[in-house]
Amino acid sequence: MNRFISRPGVAVTAAVAVVSLAACGGGNGGGGSSASASDTVTVALDADAAPNGYDPLLYSQGQYQFFSSLYDSLFVTDAEGKVQPSLVTDFETSPDKLQLTLTLQDGVTFADGSTLDSTLVKANLDARSDTDLLINGTLGAGGSQEITDVAAPDPKTVVITWKAPQAQGETALADTNGIMVGADGVADRDSLEAEPDGSGPYTLDTGKTTKGSTYTLDKNADQWNADNWSYDTIVFKIITDPQALANAVVSGQADVAVQLDQTTVDLVDSKQSTTKVGGVIVGFPVADKTGATNPAFADPNVRLALSYGIDREAIVKDLHPASKATAQLFPSDAPGFDESLNETYAYDPEKAKQLLADAGYPDLSIDMTILGQPDPDLLAIQDQWKQIGVTLNFINATSTDQLFAAAATQPLLFGPFAVGSNPAGFVAGVVVGGFANLQKATNPAIEGSLGAALGATGDAQQGALKDLNAAITNEGWYIPVYEDFTYAGYNADKVAEPKWAGTNNYLVLQDITPAS
Repeated sequence: MNRFISRPGVAVTAAVAVVSLAACGGGNGGGGSSASASDTVTVALDADAAPNGYDPLLYSQGQYQFFSSLYDSLFVTDAEGKVQPSLVTDFETSPDKLQLTLTLQDGVTFADGSTLDSTLVKANLDARSDTDLLINGTLGAGGSQEITDVAAPDPKTVVITWKAPQAQGETALADTNGIMVGADGVADRDSLEAEPDGSGPYTLDTGKTTKGSTYTLDKNADQWNADNWSYDTIVFKIITDPQALANAVVSGQADVAVQLDQTTVDLVDSKQSTTKVGGVIVGFPVADKTGATNPAFADPNVRLALSYGIDREAIVKDLHPASKATAQLFPSDAPGFDESLNETYAYDPEKAKQLLADAGYPDLSIDMTILGQPDPDLLAIQDQWKQIGVTLNFINATSTDQLFAAAATQPLLFGPFAVGSNPAGFVAGVVVGGFANLQKATNPAIEGSLGAALGATGDAQQGALKDLNAAITNEGWYIPVYEDFTYAGYNADKVAEPKWAGTNNYLVLQDITPAS
């Protein structure tokens, strides 16, 4: 995903809920430099890769799994979760960490015939002011990693100035955030609805593409990085039914299938092979920390009481035996994870009731808008919260607009969120600076540790990330329930084991290679 992960009955309000700065494929970050070109690989996806056309900035990071074949990015995330240069040959951070200077690749050409230079990069990054695009929330004014200026002193050099120090500014320009679109596409983004305008190793075969069903991509042998990709043709099949998706890889209709429903993993494992990655946290972003929509939520003890009132181990045991119970936002393999937080916030209904009573809310009612019927997680939590004096009321949305509006009118959201291997980016883009904080709540502990995490490296950054994780948990800005796993199935006779983009829940497309 590091697009939003949708499920029936999920109460959540944005399709861009994932801002972990990592993704798939591209440039020097992938493996496969010695792979030979060989025919076709078919990748089955559980959702449409381009429902609103081919502007990659209309989608969140997880869609780079698809768009990395059509577009290049300034930086990419490799299978170790590390950010690597792609359209950039060299980069340097200033001593005060307020500027990032990039040196660009030569010989990069786009579908419209334009070529990569600093002026085109500036035009792409200046699109951060467009509120319809993903980069607005991260790189735009008020964004979590705001750029205040992009300069093009010569054709090969780009100088980026940040509003706040960025010790690793390249992470803000990785994958989707750093995608470069050709000159025609930048000038008229509506033109991307019908056709992509990228410099990627593949081009879209429109004659063999049916939107929402099948996308056929042919290798551009003259592309600067084409030799690092293994297949002449990539076919993406959209199969939204979980059983049909599993059957596709079992029967050989697809070489890779992602993302498998957990109920089908055993079937695929019995016939083919699977691979998995963690990093998806299912839980409640607290949209209202100020009491604007429900006065009780202005008190952090109320938010913490809700956390203490969830029997996470029971939910995992009964509903998600392949998942991990967790009381913190940071995934178990991500920097900053702290096992002691799970112990501190373990299920304690008596403590939850005491906190609610002390806050003056022994009987609390919470409204939550959902689309469709409540999923089993919400029903289980509704029952558990009854035991501590909390009533969770479900309001059925009659439209997606009503569902999306709930982020501004109700205190809690719920759903699976791909936090991935860069949780600080997720915190900056979603928890603090995104749709989960429309009331613009502030918190010195969270903001201070976030700034330290973004402005530091090495041990200092590790310490800041741990502090950030603790601050979010202690302040009750996010109420996690469990860490989920994302599964992909693959035919081991046809392809080598696919690699995930670190702990992000999508594959490095470039690293899909023929079986040895």
